[in-house]
Amino acid sequence: MSAKPVLYYALFSPPARACILTAKLIDLDVELKAVDFSQKEHLSDEFLKLNPQHQIPVFVDTDGEVYVDSHAIICFMVAKYGKNDQLYAKDLKRRAHIDHRLHYENGVLFQVIKDIVARNIYGGEAEYNKRSLELCQNAYGTLEHFLEQGSFVVGNELSVADISIHTTLITLDLLLPVDRQRYPKIGDWLQRMQQLLPNYEDLNLKGAQALQQRIEGCMADHKSKS
Repeated sequence: MSAKPVLYYALFSPPARACILTAKLIDLDVELKAVDFSQKEHLSDEFLKLNPQHQIPVFVDTDGEVYVDSHAIICFMVAKYGKNDQLYAKDLKRRAHIDHRLHYENGVLFQVIKDIVARNIYGGEAEYNKRSLELCQNAYGTLEHFLEQGSFVVGNELSVADISIHTTLITLDLLLPVDRQRYPKIGDWLQRMQQLLPNYEDLNLKGAQALQQRIEGCMADHKSKS
């Protein structure tokens, strides 16, 4: 038993940042435990007991129950600790659309980052691959379509889907910038989210910049060796 929930995180991780920001928005006091990947703490016996997939974030509730995957975590946090259901609606129609956007983030948008990481950090590629660029523009096009229907990714109210998509998108925007003329709705939404999210620079932008620097540093290193 713990006095307050514990969130295992690393700031470079978009999914982990989504959990931190959601907790802030619902005024949930969580104990933050940083996981140092450079020291392979995510592979330690202690951490693997929490999540055998050795991924962050991990949320340990006050009763000791362990939750993994940012999408599951942010929905659970709002459902249990939120003062209302705005961020994750009880209304089944709206919830279904929020769930769909969360699946988009996980299955489409975040896959662009995974592709870049696989190629440009671990695969030795010094330039962005054509496939990564195609995946990115396709993801941007879909998001622009969502935003044509309202101020947020589901209608005109902020939801956990906006938070999840935003933490991934600002990282991609640093790497492969969103063309504001081609995707004006995304540009407007990014500004809107920057104003709404708490501690934007410390909790979100700095983490995105850390991942950007890691990727671009590896690409420069690969180029110097080619």
